[in-house]
Amino acid sequence: MMPAAQMGQMGQMGQMWQGGNLMGASAGGAGISVSVGITIIAINNGGGSQWQQVNQGMGQTGKTIQVTVGGTKGLVYTPPTVNAEVGDMVQFNFMSKNHTVTQSTFPVPCKKMTGGLDSGFQANLDNTMPPPAFKMQVMTKDPLWFYCRQKTPTSHCGAGMVFSINPTADKTQDAFVQAAMAQNGTSAGSMTAAAAGGSTTTIVASPAAAAATTMAMAPPAAAAPPASAAPPAAAAPPMVQGSGSTSGGSCSCSCLCGVAAFPAGAGIGMVGGMSGAMPMVAM
Repeated sequence: MMPAAQMGQMGQMGQMWQGGNLMGASAGGAGISVSVGITIIAINNGGGSQWQQVNQGMGQTGKTIQVTVGGTKGLVYTPPTVNAEVGDMVQFNFMSKNHTVTQSTFPVPCKKMTGGLDSGFQANLDNTMPPPAFKMQVMTKDPLWFYCRQKTPTSHCGAGMVFSINPTADKTQDAFVQAAMAQNGTSAGSMTAAAAGGSTTTIVASPAAAAATTMAMAPPAAAAPPASAAPPAAAAPPMVQGSGSTSGGSCSCSCLCGVAAFPAGAGIGMVGGMSGAMPMVAM
């Protein structure tokens, strides 16, 4: 048997359906028309309750397609998409933990469609059988789009919990899933790790940790540029040819001196002295 508290939660489902409208999940919620391509036929609060008929539906009836909401397979509808003819029934069976079937649109998967169906939250924490459920009749061959609007602890729609009826080659179930995850899932800047078929973990570093990581991962300081080679020594100043003459075996001559080799005016008019000597003014 289902616990009394859980029966009380499921009992709200029977109060949400009035005159073909699906009421908001919270008390006093505004009525939401369910005339967009579908008609609600019957509801069941689960735990051995009887089915309650809401609408007669159309005379034409076809097959009944069973869809599991959540449960042991995680944040998914099983199957995630179906093909249905006009008149076919789709029965949603709510399993753990607490999900909705909410109608949306292909461009904006995780936003409730104006005038669309919303089951409200249907808690079944322990996968109690039979589960709360409802049946709806498909009234169109146009594509129909649905999602779970649970956001605790994370967005179920953002994790890809969406469902479609009669998707097309241009508007596929895969594209619908990708749009839901892109608009409401993990941000592109987060680091994620996902195992095949598993959950996704988002790792967000605190500001202090991020700063430490930045410091730890900082690139090494750039090597000092090689010391520039010393400029080549200035070329020796050009030499000026000296002149001289000999007389009686003695030489009277001038040396070959570089231009600017001596201070200006040094040695002018000087004669004699020891070989190699210079006046003090040139020192």
